[in-house]
Amino acid sequence: MIFITEDIKNYKKGQEILSKISDYKVVKDKNEFIEIIKKQNLSYIDEKKNMFFGVKKGKFLKQYYLDKNFVGIKEEYYLTYENNCPFNCLYCYLRDYYQHGAYMFYVNIEDMFLELDNFKEKGSMISCGIVNDSLVYDNITNINSDLINYFRNRDDIKLEIRSKSNNIKNLLNIDPSDSVIVSFTFSPQEIIDKYELGTSNLDERIEAAYKLQNIGYNIGIRIDPIIAVTDFEIYYNNMLEKIFSTLDRKKIINIGIGGLRYKKGLKKKVLKEVKTDLFFNEIIVGIDGKERYFKPLRIKMYRLIVNKIREYGNFDIYLGMEPKYVWDEVFV
Repeated sequence: MIFITEDIKNYKKGQEILSKISDYKVVKDKNEFIEIIKKQNLSYIDEKKNMFFGVKKGKFLKQYYLDKNFVGIKEEYYLTYENNCPFNCLYCYLRDYYQHGAYMFYVNIEDMFLELDNFKEKGSMISCGIVNDSLVYDNITNINSDLINYFRNRDDIKLEIRSKSNNIKNLLNIDPSDSVIVSFTFSPQEIIDKYELGTSNLDERIEAAYKLQNIGYNIGIRIDPIIAVTDFEIYYNNMLEKIFSTLDRKKIINIGIGGLRYKKGLKKKVLKEVKTDLFFNEIIVGIDGKERYFKPLRIKMYRLIVNKIREYGNFDIYLGMEPKYVWDEVFV
């Protein structure tokens, strides 16, 4: 079911979206929408079948909270014009971050761009895909066209479009920009089948990245979260071989890797709905309060992946949400 607020009709993006949808209900605001969703006592999967289009009242640009013990990350800033996605990745922190699983999009992007006009942190990367999937609904919102055309004129900062979707039709019709990186989160197909339900498969993601490279886009690789499964090394080595034997290595801007991490609340919510072995391994509570793999296991996994990547070339590789002593042991 699709819900809208009446005031989206006052915005160009709202009018554009309304030209593509017809069957919808009008609500007063997002709070009424959330109340409707929660009253139905839907499963998380069924909540995801609902969409909301409204006008955002707060800020679009957010700064990622990073524990003081962690090394800085590239995606320190992110945009929130869109929340949630239709995929059901069992490890996704959004399940615990928001009150619901429904998709939400805010049409007043003029306000977002005014906010970005005042952003002067030279050299920063602003990510789209931290609280959403940046491509999956682009056929409805066409937001990436607006973003790329804006960042085309901002050579002082970078935009990252991050996704697990192969919905790249719109991107193929937009001239790429050196200020834009399209990043795909890659996982072995065995991991996708068990824990990334409803997402594009590995071959589809690789093919999407390949097509975008062919018309000039710079690509980022995200291997996050790495999940410790039986035959882990075989699965990830096979995945890396597929990626690097297909993509143009000169057009891979950077590679981000990170281990499985989550708050206790997420684990409880997932296990309430799904039978999974995702959370049962050598788990500890980290310095940020999140549960994660025991340090020796994390370092072992990172080293295996980093060393394998280095066989294919010299890339800019970084760890997500890890302290300096882990970096020091991985990048030796």
